[in-house]
Amino acid sequence: MDREQWEKYVKDKVEGYTNRGDGVFDDVMGAYYADCDYDEQSVSIELPTHKWQINERGGIHGGAIAGMFDTALGIVGNLVAGENEAATADMNISFIRPVEYGQHTVIKTYIVKKGRSLIRLRGEMYCKETGKLVATAVGTWIPL
Repeated sequence: MDREQWEKYVKDKVEGYTNRGDGVFDDVMGAYYADCDYDEQSVSIELPTHKWQINERGGIHGGAIAGMFDTALGIVGNLVAGENEAATADMNISFIRPVEYGQHTVIKTYIVKKGRSLIRLRGEMYCKETGKLVATAVGTWIPL
């Protein structure tokens, strides 16, 4: 697949996944396509923050941030898996700075390894408003 075909494929697949309107977890997260880069083999997905994600300090709960990563990286894992779905096998997150309610996050997911039995992904979460890196994640997805 050449660059133009890959970029169209990625955008179509991500938008198809994020526009289901089925009310399940990923739908409630409100993720949507932001960008992709053929050379880097990366896909960026934007996620808003929601009031239900607030912790006792008033910022976004770490578990909600983990859910954002699982959503964004999982979308890319499913994209890489092709016709199959992919399930999260493991994911490790490093929290760098807080995310505040009302901010938007952008998760840039890098496709590290596209194997038949494992898909390795790496993600970087940025605050859209400040441009600062707020968290990173690495994980493995299993094509089903």
